[in-house]
Amino acid sequence: MAKSPAHRFGQIIGDLLEEAMYEYCKPIADNHGLYLDYKHERAARSGNKEVKWEDINGNIHKLDIVMEKSGTEAEYGKPKVFIEVAWRRYTKHAKAKAQEISAAITPLVARYCDSSPFFGAVLAGEFTNTSLEQMHSEGFELLYFPTSMIEEVYRKQGINAHWDETTSEEELQNRVALMEAMSKDDRKKLKKALVDANEKQWKSFVKKINLALARNIENIRVLALYGGIQEFLSITDACEYITNKPEESNGNKIYKYEISVYFSNGDKIETQFKEKNNAIMFLRQLET
Repeated sequence: MAKSPAHRFGQIIGDLLEEAMYEYCKPIADNHGLYLDYKHERAARSGNKEVKWEDINGNIHKLDIVMEKSGTEAEYGKPKVFIEVAWRRYTKHAKAKAQEISAAITPLVARYCDSSPFFGAVLAGEFTNTSLEQMHSEGFELLYFPTSMIEEVYRKQGINAHWDETTSEEELQNRVALMEAMSKDDRKKLKKALVDANEKQWKSFVKKINLALARNIENIRVLALYGGIQEFLSITDACEYITNKPEESNGNKIYKYEISVYFSNGDKIETQFKEKNNAIMFLRQLET
């Protein structure tokens, strides 16, 4: 079944925003020595285009942008950044999309909690304050382009991006044709105009990504449960303590290790291990 002109026009607006985010996120990834993955043919997934990751429950999710440590075209790396991009013209669709993004990203972050990845969403169109606040409360960093901003940017580029139920299919088809015929230079200007129009939010979004990627461990607390809390400034010292800690003392056997890791950007990882070797393995993974 052929897509309606309204659906196709909205799709083009969303695709162009995604392209802008790929291009503007690439320098961020490069500055941190990370591989930037997006929808394209990649040898690591047998040439498939879709970016897919498996969450803590074994479910597969399609994603828009992932930055990986030690990733290449041929091999997957360790995910350090998850970013979803979404455009929705109507509020009823936007609410469902916000919930969909949350349902995909949250269990992925849980699976890769040892690296405490940055996770954010670039949203455009009609998203309610309630939806945005809900995502904020779940830890998402947001970059939001309201409909009015999108329409104003397109208007300055000579394109009418406003439509409603009264807009004819013929008019929308003409806009689709105009967008599909746009030159690379004009597309580049439009993408730059979008980011420039939301410069303050974009800079804040980038700052938070950089803080997450440049974070340092400030403190590690280890509680071996028959003893007291010990604090360390390095992973090596914490591992040595766990390695050398007697398994029993005065007849009391250690039954678990509680570990809290505090980072310079305010992030914190809290976890528990029954086995000594698993606790050490977790700490060593923070070095990779």
